[in-house]
Amino acid sequence: MIEPPATAAPARATTPADPAPIPLSSLRAGSVVRFRGTALDPESCDLLRALGLTRECQLTLCKAGEPCIVQVRSTRIGLSGKVADGILVVPDTQEG
Repeated sequence: MIEPPATAAPARATTPADPAPIPLSSLRAGSVVRFRGTALDPESCDLLRALGLTRECQLTLCKAGEPCIVQVRSTRIGLSGKVADGILVVPDTQEG
């Protein structure tokens, strides 16, 4: 299940191996990231999961803006700016 980020959890230090998740909408085209979760309603989470956005999947940002276009595996998906704001990702350090 895609889980929203914990808002009441105590802050913890991050390391390069464990960066803090950031909104997908804050990245530039060409960025390769790992999906970490959402800050979206349950229905949107279900739809994203059905489209292939599962925990730790790799995303490539093909187009930033409105619509935001991401590649998940071999499929490109168009997302509204609002949805892209609610998708939380971290840089992919396992490229190659």
